[in-house]
Amino acid sequence: MMIERIQDIRLLVVDDSNVQRQHAQGLAQQLGVAAIFGAVDGADALRVLQQQQVDVVIIDLEMPVMDGVELLRSIAQQQLAKSVIILSSKDPVLISSVGTMAEADGLYVLGTFHKPMQVELLKCSLLRFLQDSRIQPTAVQDTALPEVTAVELSQALERNELSLAYQPKLTVQGLLLRGVEALARWHHPEKGFISPGYFIPLAERHGIIDVLTRHLLLKALKQKQVWQQHGLGFHLAFNLSPLSLADPHMADWMTQLVTDHSIHPSDLTLEVTENALLGELACAIQTLARLRLKGFNIAIDDYGTGFANAQQLSRVPATELKLDRSLVDRVASRPQQRTILASTVDLARNLKLSTVAEGVETLEDFLVLSELGVDQVQGFYFSRPLPADELVTWLQQGLNQCRKALQ
Repeated sequence: MMIERIQDIRLLVVDDSNVQRQHAQGLAQQLGVAAIFGAVDGADALRVLQQQQVDVVIIDLEMPVMDGVELLRSIAQQQLAKSVIILSSKDPVLISSVGTMAEADGLYVLGTFHKPMQVELLKCSLLRFLQDSRIQPTAVQDTALPEVTAVELSQALERNELSLAYQPKLTVQGLLLRGVEALARWHHPEKGFISPGYFIPLAERHGIIDVLTRHLLLKALKQKQVWQQHGLGFHLAFNLSPLSLADPHMADWMTQLVTDHSIHPSDLTLEVTENALLGELACAIQTLARLRLKGFNIAIDDYGTGFANAQQLSRVPATELKLDRSLVDRVASRPQQRTILASTVDLARNLKLSTVAEGVETLEDFLVLSELGVDQVQGFYFSRPLPADELVTWLQQGLNQCRKALQ
């Protein structure tokens, strides 16, 4: 059954300290939670979980009989609960590491906090649980991906089966439309939706990534040309494969393409993942530098998922740093993650890079991003990726609704 209100959440607090346990239970009562259970250690918690249906478990790490780390693994293995909040007085780095372990075990970690629990952090975590319970059915549908071959992908290009969806990029201050990111979509006539996370690596493995890139870029430029003719002058962001940076002629043919469509290079942002910096750095920088000389903007995409460091970033002629959703998601309920994100935003600012936060899904996370001085945001909280015609409708109606929600 879908849970819509905080009051209906069934909560278990596991802590060997009577004071800390009662404090957390009192905060939950203050928020209106009606069904609140308690346990003094991991073994006691397992007994409760086997007897009661529980939605969210708050777990202390340091306990006798069975500590919080053992309890988390047991909960995951026995599938006794899905969502947990980790609470401890230990080192925040240790708490965050245990959170990573729990997520790897399949648990949904709503927050990793230093004791004592604070009411606003608990409220944010429970609201996060409610949101997840609403979107979970959709997410489950996307997990089964049909298999396709490189031959089928080549045929799809010939048949013009691939399309683009566009996700808005908004300024944090004022929620002004800064641009859109073009995202590849493939609806196979027999196998249905094929994830770009599958068919793009397939194109890279079989040497057809450049053909795919040109095909999709041509579509994007034609659409931008249409928008320009209707007075819509926002920027266009387009993803490049790291393999494409090895093409010494890329800067030339891309410049010719935008010229043919009466588009200025400065209106196009080319996004490359930070992993592109970990291969042949000289070759990548050569291509990126030539693109910058011709007026294109360069964004380092998915920053935070690889191993690029500040020194490597300083060598790249980028104009924008895109903060990966792993840094952004649930930042409002994860103090340690907020610290990391704040230092990343400061790094970008010192390198004269504008910042874009990807994967913004809650108001609470957006408010943290605003406090930290992030420049732009994109994510499902504002809009999913949209077909070109739906994007125009969203500009007329949806954007104003987003602004009103923040007033």
